[in-house]
Amino acid sequence: MEHKMDEKKVLHVRMLGHFSLTYDGHEVTPGRNNASKFTQLLQIVWLQGDKGVSKDELVNALYGEDETSNISNSFNNLLYQMRKQMVAAGLPSKAYVKKQKKIFIIDQEVPVWIDVLEFRKHYRLGLNAMSEPERYQHYREAFDLYQGELLPALSTETWVIMESVSLRKEFGEVAKWLGKYLQEQKEYDQAFRIYGRAADIYPEDDWQVGQIESLLNKGDYKGALSVYDKTVEYYTGTLGISVPEKLLAVYHKMSERIDNAPGQIHEIQEEMVEDRKSVQEDENGAYDCSYPSFIDAYHILSRNMERTGYSVYMMLCTLVDYEGKMIRNQDKLKIRSEALFQSIRTTLRRGDTFTKYSNSQFLILLVGTSQEDCDIIYRRMNKKLKEIAGPRADFKYSVVSLAQLPKMNDD
Repeated sequence: MEHKMDEKKVLHVRMLGHFSLTYDGHEVTPGRNNASKFTQLLQIVWLQGDKGVSKDELVNALYGEDETSNISNSFNNLLYQMRKQMVAAGLPSKAYVKKQKKIFIIDQEVPVWIDVLEFRKHYRLGLNAMSEPERYQHYREAFDLYQGELLPALSTETWVIMESVSLRKEFGEVAKWLGKYLQEQKEYDQAFRIYGRAADIYPEDDWQVGQIESLLNKGDYKGALSVYDKTVEYYTGTLGISVPEKLLAVYHKMSERIDNAPGQIHEIQEEMVEDRKSVQEDENGAYDCSYPSFIDAYHILSRNMERTGYSVYMMLCTLVDYEGKMIRNQDKLKIRSEALFQSIRTTLRRGDTFTKYSNSQFLILLVGTSQEDCDIIYRRMNKKLKEIAGPRADFKYSVVSLAQLPKMNDD
């Protein structure tokens, strides 16, 4: 139902990324708490648009397992409080939610614009578009409307979770299509921005892969490597998990592109000098590298073992609590992980290489070391760990010789 009236007289409701109400050019705040039940009542009805919501669905979403002696009276009182608070906030004296037969719907006496409904409208129009340019226009509208997750302050509410799942899926389809389309049009900067904003909203959904591919297609290899390094740090440092396969795959693609990219010797030398400066502070300790670089170092050392005669062992260090069990407290694990990082870096030699595999595990390549030496190294690192993190800090380890790995793979 369209209303031919001043745009300012439309109640603008935003629920993606944050919750806000704007009317007559001013932001309004009914009540003191955006998570109050009467606010949630409005949000649930607004989300359903013309479909409306049954009373049973509303009561279940709002009260759940609450022990309320008279749900019907409580619900009716909630409707009254909601209307009272809307008027007190400076909005017109209207119902805002009205009952039509057996469902509750939006009261059109005050026209309402809702970002979620607009997003879904353009998503559907784009999905059914007859041409790619038409789909692009609708998907771009939908993408720009999606400013973040649905009602983040209420993210643990069951009704919010259910809506968020479908919205996240639809947003993913929109962003994926836009990125691919823009890359096909050779609009690499725009594609990079699409993937970048998607990564800001859902950083664990591998949108950084699209960013890296956009930069590679543009020829910006240094930028691609920078995004890759930051993403690896996010996964291993912030999330404390191993690097996803998609990211490793794009790393190999990036390596091939860089290998084939022409460059002047002086430009290459300058880049190497800059990179060298960035690691000079840690030169007295073991070399910390990303997981893919660790894999490359592993392969290089494996090939050189026969020629040099050096023994090389790979050590896996796993943080545990004082009882030898996995540390489940994530804040505690993060602190211990940083302490183990420091103990490895400062205890081992410059010729040793290590990487953070996850928040609880590190991998180390020990050159020119015997099986017996590994236990001595462990005790030295564990002593340093306890000095940094306290006497209850501990980790366990396992080692394997690189010379044994081909035999193990043949079995």
